[in-house]
Amino acid sequence: MTSPSLPEKQYRAVIFDWDGTLLDSTHHIVGALLGACRDLGLREPSREEAGWVIGLSLQAALYRLVPDLGADRVDIFVQRYRAHFMALQHEMRLFEGQDLLLRELSAGGAVLGVATGKSRRGLDESIERLGLRDLFRATRTADEARGKPDPDMLLQLLAELGLAPESVLMVGDTTHDVLMARAAGVDSLAVAYGAHAPSLLESAGPTALVATVPDMQAWIRSRAG
Repeated sequence: MTSPSLPEKQYRAVIFDWDGTLLDSTHHIVGALLGACRDLGLREPSREEAGWVIGLSLQAALYRLVPDLGADRVDIFVQRYRAHFMALQHEMRLFEGQDLLLRELSAGGAVLGVATGKSRRGLDESIERLGLRDLFRATRTADEARGKPDPDMLLQLLAELGLAPESVLMVGDTTHDVLMARAAGVDSLAVAYGAHAPSLLESAGPTALVATVPDMQAWIRSRAG
């Protein structure tokens, strides 16, 4: 599944979402959210509902996912979520071939970055564990900018890297990524192997939509680096 063929515009920079786009972590995040709900005796949302909030900051996700969570219990929910997530973190790996893609793009001169709903601590730990620290020129997290789909993360990255919006591609697995890119004037590649279903991604109007990890890698290789 791909969108209709477009002229092969070349991008100087590629900004990636992290969870569900580069890192195969969607089911772990969903499991951690559901586990925290069980720990606190809250209504357990469906896996689809939990998947929809991936990409948002954790606090924003809670407003949507557990609206009956009182302000006095937010901190304990976050603690329980992080405990569940950290227990699974050692199992999380990049999707097959993503390490090679990143290294090829970097070696080819592409500017690489990350815009994620993770915390700074969480992203840094993940990047360090996977040995990718030297590949990304700049990154932004949910505790450093307004959360997706607000364009603040991308606008900060464009300013730091000295990039024009038309030279940048945003790659993500949620409508939050697509809408953020559109608001920043940046093209977007939506990937349908992560948190949001293809029909939902299509409704956000990405520049292109691909179904699989190999499709994503081929699309980017022909247009960046």
